[in-house]
Amino acid sequence: MLKGGNKLRIINWNISYIGDTIHKIEFLKTLITSDCCVILQEVKPRAYEHIKSAFGDDWKIFYSLDFRKPGKYDSNARKLGVLIMISKDWTVNQAGVIERSPFPDRTLYITIHRDSKKIKVLALHSLTGCDYYKTKSVQFESFAEFVDEYCPDIVGMDANEPQVDHYDVSRMVFYDNKGSGASAFFNELVSVGLQDSYVAFNNIKHLEEGVPVVKSHNIRGKGAVRYDFVFTNGSYKIEKCCYYFEEAIEAGSDHAIIITDINN
Repeated sequence: MLKGGNKLRIINWNISYIGDTIHKIEFLKTLITSDCCVILQEVKPRAYEHIKSAFGDDWKIFYSLDFRKPGKYDSNARKLGVLIMISKDWTVNQAGVIERSPFPDRTLYITIHRDSKKIKVLALHSLTGCDYYKTKSVQFESFAEFVDEYCPDIVGMDANEPQVDHYDVSRMVFYDNKGSGASAFFNELVSVGLQDSYVAFNNIKHLEEGVPVVKSHNIRGKGAVRYDFVFTNGSYKIEKCCYYFEEAIEAGSDHAIIITDINN
């Protein structure tokens, strides 16, 4: 946990495996501060190489496919990695993927420290229910189990949920009608002391029915949803939490980028 005065910027973004990675990297550079943790989803191996080339000298970079390498018969579905970059002056104690997840390659965690400050960071990318049926629920169950054991301080994710958004996770409605994994996961986040950073920062206590708290993605035929989240330790002071949708789309993704500044 952070102790004493300290600021950290958290950036969470599903960069999308489609489109010009270089253009996305240039946009990302305009948002990064000197003390920053960047969490990215849908990072294909070639995009990873571009990111290492652009940031490798000044950042510590961890990539899920380095821990769970694609096998001989794996499809491209097993090559959508997640990535965490952390400012170079942080020491990394441990890093890995959620081994008990059906898709470990879409998970990544690192534990970092500097002086007396320690932070546990978790990056996640959920499966889509339309393609993976019951596996999506099982994946969420593995996320919930890991959160219970690891107790992260920061979680950045593309959850591909909920179906109906809410500022209170216990009132979210999920597509996950073949299991209860998504509900278990979101409720576990709160159970271990995390807060929905956007809801907490904006003190949201009211919601228009059928409208997400904030738009992070558009689904063809269904409209705006909030699939992307940053949850942070409830003891952290959130100085900023904003979703930038139009800017992220212009940069070449199909998901909003989330910027969260914390201080404790």
